[in-house]
Amino acid sequence: MESRRIVSVRSHDDGVDHWEMIDAEPTAILRRRGVRYCSYREHTSSFAARRELATTSGVLIYALDAPLEIVGADGCALTLDTGEAFVGGITDATSLTRALGPQTGVHVFMSLNSLACVIGAPLAEIANRVVPLADFIGKAADDLGSALCETQSAESRFALLDKFLLERFARDVHRDQPVSWAMRKLQHSARPQTTALAYEIGWSRKHFIQRFHEATGFSPDQFRRIHRFERFVAALTAAPHEGLAALAVDTGYVDQAHLARDVRHFAAMTPGELRARLLPSAGGVRD
Repeated sequence: MESRRIVSVRSHDDGVDHWEMIDAEPTAILRRRGVRYCSYREHTSSFAARRELATTSGVLIYALDAPLEIVGADGCALTLDTGEAFVGGITDATSLTRALGPQTGVHVFMSLNSLACVIGAPLAEIANRVVPLADFIGKAADDLGSALCETQSAESRFALLDKFLLERFARDVHRDQPVSWAMRKLQHSARPQTTALAYEIGWSRKHFIQRFHEATGFSPDQFRRIHRFERFVAALTAAPHEGLAALAVDTGYVDQAHLARDVRHFAAMTPGELRARLLPSAGGVRD
């Protein structure tokens, strides 16, 4: 099988908190499905919890060391034991992850359509929720977790994930193609309006909104707004010392006040507070 390409190794160690994150791309077939990997190890003493911000991206994480507690955007808590995984869909509010000891794990990033294929269910079923992967695919989730725990190298874990995902995608069923197309369009920098997308598909605006909500759990306008917030967070993480007004305009906001309203809505803090909570080496957001 084609080897995976290590994209970056991010590390931090200040004598109190330390982590290492190995980012990698999978085989070409999986890259076309929007898949990428991050294998991580960390031990933190100054904090135990991170805020996971509103997102239009799906998430699949396996915990391979001490238990990991997750509180979803809906307020429901889930604790993963060693070798267990959770999935989460689109969220419009903050979630929390809390380490209950040293952490080792793998984070699988993928397109929303690919995540729906992996779990064999509409994204609406995991909107604003975190759910054990085993609830959707049963023993296959546990078998992969056991195999991931038995190997110590990131490369071996990536190989196991390649095999698992290729098998899941081979069972892919027909999805709502117009909605999938619309999601990709809404994540594009041009950000077309809902009415224009409905017209291009050949649906009425009302029917388009209904179908989009049934598939994702959100309206097209909500999806567009969350993705704009995501772009700001990505830009702030990449350039934490950049002026907020410039970042606001660069990521699609009318002005800094417009940005501040969205950050308060999606992250329950001000843009300045968000910047202050950013962890070094793209380590996430401290709670």
